[in-house]
Amino acid sequence: MGPLLQVYKKYLISNAVVRPIPPNFQSKGLQTQWVISTRTLVEEISDDEDVVPVKLTYTKFIDLIKYMNIKDQSVDILAVIIFALDRKQISRDGKESVIQKFVLVNEGFQTVKLSMWDAFVNDEGQKILQNMHKFPIVICRRVRVGYYNGMASSTWFDSVFLVDPPIQEARELKNWALRNESLLLDIVNQKLYENHDLELSFQPSQKFTQDCNLTGMQKAAWVNVRFSFENTFQRYWYMACSECFRSTSAMHGVAFLCNSCKEKHSAQPRCHFDVDLEDETGTVTTSIFGDLAEKLLIFTVTEAMDHFN
Repeated sequence: MGPLLQVYKKYLISNAVVRPIPPNFQSKGLQTQWVISTRTLVEEISDDEDVVPVKLTYTKFIDLIKYMNIKDQSVDILAVIIFALDRKQISRDGKESVIQKFVLVNEGFQTVKLSMWDAFVNDEGQKILQNMHKFPIVICRRVRVGYYNGMASSTWFDSVFLVDPPIQEARELKNWALRNESLLLDIVNQKLYENHDLELSFQPSQKFTQDCNLTGMQKAAWVNVRFSFENTFQRYWYMACSECFRSTSAMHGVAFLCNSCKEKHSAQPRCHFDVDLEDETGTVTTSIFGDLAEKLLIFTVTEAMDHFN
């Protein structure tokens, strides 16, 4: 947005050109656009009415699963941003892109990661970073829902972000965040946002996939199976980048330049082993990693490294 028009201000705009939006760029319910030219008159006005008069309907975290991996559906989210992960430059579809992830939290202390891409990182992302110490409230409009190490959201070409909007719901959420500052900081300091929240990704109405119907194209699936652990001759750990968990040949504790995240991080052991999941249609071998693997083994990754080295 240019310097002439500022967010949360009102304007009287006349002599703008109304044009249809090309079908490939239409958002849900938006088929026409205003084009401002040198003939357009823009005048700022002041009154006491609500500056955001449209009443939005926000999707609850627990309902995000209904929109997971549906390409033609998006959601609106109202949440507190409590943490920003480091921005990264990656190659996507043969082009260089910038991504930065933010941790959203609701009043139930549930967390969902938001991935901002490219221009969003440099615009709205910078504004969020400047106010990070104040627990910025954000309205995320038309974001996509996916599954990546838990429920997650991501920007799309027509996504819109309102940071600390002057509306009652945002003020109430800001006050809640300030009252619970210590608990929100615990989530950040203990990296609790990395934990898998079963309540967000599984519901009683969830459909199960049979083993015979599992494919490599599925990003996530729920199965109702028997758990077996017959192959006990495994290593149970591997050395990984402490940031992205990709395998490395670096020695334990040594800082190295990771080929995946393109940054320097230390090499740390991570728990990993394979199990068989069986139902009446077949058997699938599944790899289990990280904290869940340690819980199932009932010993730590350090103990696994010492015993199975």
